[in-house]
Amino acid sequence: MRLPRVRLGGWINTALVVFAALSAGRSADAQDIECQSGDLEVMRLEFDGNHAFSDAELAKTIVTTPSAWARRYLHLPFTVKHCLDRNELPNDRARLVIFYRRRGYPKVTVDTVVKELAPGAVEVRFKINEGPPMILRSFVVSGLDSIPEGRGTIRDLSIRAGGRFDRFAIDAAADTIRQRLHNSGYPRADAVNRFAVNDTTLSAWDTLFVTPGLRTRIGAIKITVTPLPKRKQQIPEKVVRRIMGLDSGELYREDEIIDAQRAIYQTEAYQHVSVTPDSDADSLVTLHVDLAEAAMHAARVGAGYGTLDCFRVTGEYTDYNFLNGARRLDINTRLSKIGIGRPLDNWSGLCPAAKQDVFSDRLNYYAGATLRQPVFLGLRTVPTITIYSQRVSEYNAYLRTTAVGGIASVVWRGVTRTPITLTYSMDYGRTEAQPALFCAVFNQCEAAERDQLQRTQQLAVLSLAVTRDNSNSLLSPTRGSIIRLEARNSSPVIFSNRNLQFNKVVGDASRYLNLGAGNVLAFRIRGGSVFGRNVASAAGFIPPQERLYAGGPTTVRGFSQNELGSLIYIAKHYEKFLSTDTLGNPDTVVLAATADSGTFKRVVPVGGNSLVVGNVELRLRSPFAPDLLQWTLFTDAGEVWNRGTPQVSEVKLKVTPGIQITAFSPVGPVRIAVGYNPYQRPKGPLYYEGTEFGGAPLLCVSPNNFFPTVFGTDPVTKAPTATQDLLGKTCPASYQPPVDNRFFKKLTFSFAIGQAF
Repeated sequence: MRLPRVRLGGWINTALVVFAALSAGRSADAQDIECQSGDLEVMRLEFDGNHAFSDAELAKTIVTTPSAWARRYLHLPFTVKHCLDRNELPNDRARLVIFYRRRGYPKVTVDTVVKELAPGAVEVRFKINEGPPMILRSFVVSGLDSIPEGRGTIRDLSIRAGGRFDRFAIDAAADTIRQRLHNSGYPRADAVNRFAVNDTTLSAWDTLFVTPGLRTRIGAIKITVTPLPKRKQQIPEKVVRRIMGLDSGELYREDEIIDAQRAIYQTEAYQHVSVTPDSDADSLVTLHVDLAEAAMHAARVGAGYGTLDCFRVTGEYTDYNFLNGARRLDINTRLSKIGIGRPLDNWSGLCPAAKQDVFSDRLNYYAGATLRQPVFLGLRTVPTITIYSQRVSEYNAYLRTTAVGGIASVVWRGVTRTPITLTYSMDYGRTEAQPALFCAVFNQCEAAERDQLQRTQQLAVLSLAVTRDNSNSLLSPTRGSIIRLEARNSSPVIFSNRNLQFNKVVGDASRYLNLGAGNVLAFRIRGGSVFGRNVASAAGFIPPQERLYAGGPTTVRGFSQNELGSLIYIAKHYEKFLSTDTLGNPDTVVLAATADSGTFKRVVPVGGNSLVVGNVELRLRSPFAPDLLQWTLFTDAGEVWNRGTPQVSEVKLKVTPGIQITAFSPVGPVRIAVGYNPYQRPKGPLYYEGTEFGGAPLLCVSPNNFFPTVFGTDPVTKAPTATQDLLGKTCPASYQPPVDNRFFKKLTFSFAIGQAF
């Protein structure tokens, strides 16, 4: 059969490719972002006639860029504007033509139109006539018949005969074949593309000529270690070989070589790691492993201040070669609540926000040792064992004191960028919460009942966490996504106390879109649910530290820390009202709040067994000090509630917008946020803590309660007593603080280190 007369990618295509290579190098900085006087601002960039490719794909290939999204649509004056570069406009037209031709549209035409929208502002429009596509009549991969991996090497390639002649896709297919062969024992494999086209019939014929080379195995592994000056080698070679997980005689696989190099780096015991193949013979490769050891010991101390932690200090010591096995031993200590927590509470006037927390009156601490093993049973896992003692509190929610605890975890990195962490923890400790929480949520209102729940018990938790991190930064991502999912279980099967059983699932997903010029659009959705012993026991006892909370600088910023959802109120004072029987005779005393209870003493966050939170942020580059400051417009929404209670009928998302300023510092982004909260505080039960009475009873003083209360004197201690009969009911949620419509009172200020998500 005689093929139609064809021509091989002639000088025109060659010239276009050369132009594309030259222009691509300057496209990033060709446009003058800082517009000069008299320049035309690009307020709109449009593409007409493009069907095969989206506007976003085409915009990436050209230099002309519109001003920031926030400037064009929100008219914010402090955002960056982009102006028209008249010299680059013809080149952008050529770039689009080159792009289309290499993607299989040889007859494409592109015209440009610049339209004035307002004085000094223009619209740039590219009118595209794509024309018919060139069809790939045949696609042949040759050279793989002689190797057993040939069929698997070409599986699932996106190129097919009868489709469009897309040279980008063909180049990608060639790269895929090379990579698969490099991971199958053929490190010298190569693939060369040759094609022929007929412009008259819009037909193309393409062949990938593959030369796999000889199948290769790992020969010798030669390790060279450079110790620190005046030091001898610290980590034995046999340990390095075990961490690498490679042996002589194995097939040469490029991905395994990279994994071995990464595993050595992750020990943090080396400041330089290089694994270089060197051919010994046609079928053997020698691996040269060059290592430069780092310091094997490190110590760090730090101090800081937080609105909820007051002053805090930390100390860390790390041994990167514990017991000469490249094991990492970390010893960590931390003290917080310094200045307000006993016994370091001798300074008055410090940390007013933290003093509103009833659990900040004791020093919080942590002391622990963590041992990390670089490999485990030859698998690509990172096992970790931690032993610790700590006291940690959550603002007005709970105080957890652990006399001794242990955590064992294994991180499996078998899936790229998706580590899976299996953790088992057991501790011997106690959780204290405010009496009103136990009374209102768990109906445990007597001191003896609360003490039973708060006694020291054994808690064991088995958790599985999966994280998919495709973001481009750990501290402040500008593009990509992060997905996290964690499941936690506590039951007697894993040696936990029978009274502390629960099942918990929490997940969140974040997405970051780079809008250009340093502006980022960020989204997050977070949800969680906690069950008791089973799914049906939604209203059962759940340890306070495992309940779900929201409100504060990392969740819904219009609410103070943990105050989203139901609340319990603690009154400053109470009043007595004498009740009468059916004959009109004096009977019992009923307590109610006083007239000034609108200024209640404090609130008790209830938390919940169900949570949903959503966040949207527009992070804008500052017009002044842009490398230091960032402005953020945000809207947070969420709710926390308790399934299995009457409150579930009142679930309604709370939406709080706000503004935030972020300063980038060596310790991470430091931000101050102001959230607008238009909502009245929810109705809830109102209690009075009768500390002046013997036994410090918790007394219900909600409006319209009719619980009889008897006052007396203890016959032994002579202290006054108060006994309230709840008649088998709970304190009614009939109290609601009065509305304060002053604008300033609707603002919630927060300070934090690190982005909200």
